[in-house]
Amino acid sequence: MDHRIDGGELMKRTSIKNKMILSFLLLLLIVMVVVGVTNQITGEFYTAIAISAALALLAGILFGSIFSRSLLRRLHSLSKVAQEVSRGDLSKDIPLLSVDEVRDLEEVFATMVKQLRGMISEMKTVAGQIETTNNNLSELTGKVLSNSRVIAKSGNAIAGSSEKQSVIVQETSIALHKGLENMDDMSERSRKTVSAIDDARRKAEQGEANARDTLRHLDNVLKQMMEYAKPIYRLSGKVEKIRIVMGVLDEVSQKTDLLSLNASIEATRAGEMGKGFALVADEIRSMAENSRQSSQQIGRILEDIFEDNKAVMDSLKNSEAGISRGREIISGIVETFGEVLLGVQNISADVREVEKVTRKQVKEMRGFLTRFKELAQLSQDNFINTQKTTIGTKNQEEDIQKIYNVMQSLSSLSKKMMETQQKFRIKE
Repeated sequence: MDHRIDGGELMKRTSIKNKMILSFLLLLLIVMVVVGVTNQITGEFYTAIAISAALALLAGILFGSIFSRSLLRRLHSLSKVAQEVSRGDLSKDIPLLSVDEVRDLEEVFATMVKQLRGMISEMKTVAGQIETTNNNLSELTGKVLSNSRVIAKSGNAIAGSSEKQSVIVQETSIALHKGLENMDDMSERSRKTVSAIDDARRKAEQGEANARDTLRHLDNVLKQMMEYAKPIYRLSGKVEKIRIVMGVLDEVSQKTDLLSLNASIEATRAGEMGKGFALVADEIRSMAENSRQSSQQIGRILEDIFEDNKAVMDSLKNSEAGISRGREIISGIVETFGEVLLGVQNISADVREVEKVTRKQVKEMRGFLTRFKELAQLSQDNFINTQKTTIGTKNQEEDIQKIYNVMQSLSSLSKKMMETQQKFRIKE
């Protein structure tokens, strides 16, 4: 119920002072009317005044009694409500009966009761909320306290794990450092191997070039031997022709010998006349014999030449076969040098790739080592922070315990507020 005073209601109010003035004026009017009427009826001025005074006294007593009874009734109503309020009963409303200054008192009492009623209601609500919040906070505090203990336990476990992790990371960093040194050594060896392979490649290229030069030289030698063998082959043919000619000469010698023998026989038959012819025949026979002997000697020389030529031909053929075999061997050597050179080039490329990969791995390993050092530092920091977290969790547990104790005090205070509020009875 709103007890604010607006302008229209204020205009309707009449103060007690105005009521008394109006009552006095009304009484005076009544006296004057009575005096006038009495004077006209009786014609006696004093009698009219006496009657008017008596009537005025009676009217004053009547109006005073009505005014005082109305005032006392309203004050008694307010006093009764005040007594009810003092006993904690705020369920009753203040009746607003007056239109004078007592109305202000009634409105003040009504406003006070309303505010007390709202305050008690709010106290009840706040006490209930405090109790609910306290219960929730108590439950939450219990959970937080339990979680803090779990966190403390987990923090200790994490601290131990962080310490082990830090040790493992440090050991891994040392192992990586050693591995990096080994890889540096391997990279250096790969570089030396690449240098040695380059030398071997150059030597293989030089060997291949020398083998090709030797092969060309053997081809030239073989060609020269073939050219040198041609006269020997021709000599063999000419020796065979000489043998044929020598056979003819031998046959001519034999026939000449027979002719000289026949001539000697005929000279003998002729006697003295055939002596000169016999001498000629003997000379011819002697020449034929010499010619035959020379032919035989030439034949033997030709046989020796033929044998020597045959041996030379066999030697040339063997030399040609040997040179051809040597050419095949050198060709094989050239091919082998080519294969070796190709293999060396492939190995060189592979070793260069290995060296490149090794250098890349060394670079990556250095990055890993840097990261592991950072990880070791982070592990150490995590260990320190975990220790701080454990200490903070213990401090938090102590603070939560203090909060729990304060909440217990707040719960007691809330119960006292509920008990105090229950002493009041408000309008539902």
